Amino acid sequence: MRLLICISLVLCLEGQDNPLADRELVRSALAKMQARSKQRDVFLFHRRYEKRELSSDGQLKSQSVLSIRRDPWDEQTVNRIVARDDKPLPPAEVARQEEKLRHIVEENRKNPPKPKEDENSWMEELPDALDFHKTGVELRHNRPADLFEFKPHPGYKAKQMRARAFEKISGKVWIDQQDGEMTKLDVYVFDTINIGFGMLGRVEKGTIFEIERKKWEVGVWFEEWQRVRFELRVMMVKTIRQELENRWSNVRLHSVAKPSPPGL
Repeated sequence: MRLLICISLVLCLEGQDNPLADRELVRSALAKMQARSKQRDVFLFHRRYEKRELSSDGQLKSQSVLSIRRDPWDEQTVNRIVARDDKPLPPAEVARQEEKLRHIVEENRKNPPKPKEDENSWMEELPDALDFHKTGVELRHNRPADLFEFKPHPGYKAKQMRARAFEKISGKVWIDQQDGEMTKLDVYVFDTINIGFGMLGRVEKGTIFEIERKKWEVGVWFEEWQRVRFELRVMMVKTIRQELENRWSNVRLHSVAKPSPPGL
């Protein structure tokens, strides 16, 4: 009987959620995603970008669509608008765009752009600013992924101003079991987020952000779909209500530049 009790206790403990291990798993997945984001110039793809203007009750007022293709240009990559509202660009606009791209490529060749400061460094606080709780396993793109729910960690003090936004969000994150990559993220803003103490603007309660990633045929993880639906009050005088959606397809690698492993 004592042996049976010990075995039962061990099995129960093994099945319990481990908050520290969950946090480190999320930290690793976030680092991999950020590392890949810094290498975006080596990817070629098609992207469909939709912008929807919304009324105060959430109804659609207007919509615009851009079809964008990232193409190789010598050792660089360029973004070409190939259609607007699902109609090809007029020849005159195509010519103006090509001239502009040619100028950009030539300028970058003469004066290579300097590396930008990491504007997303505040995201590194996410694993510590939130508490994660594993709730199960689900299939994402026919691959098992651990599902975690998250909410603000009580008493966390943000190191950067932007990171204070983590005090007002909750949601879910899916992490691929095999590769440890973030495959889906759902974020919900449950309270107003002030920007510049509310003087510059504020993100209203109810804003949502979703992103889905997958392992593409080229063997690298990259975005597949992204959506943000928000209400933003700007300078206390203007309210913007929009839904922005991106969908990627035909993701591949620039033949002269291969992405390096995240090294994590």
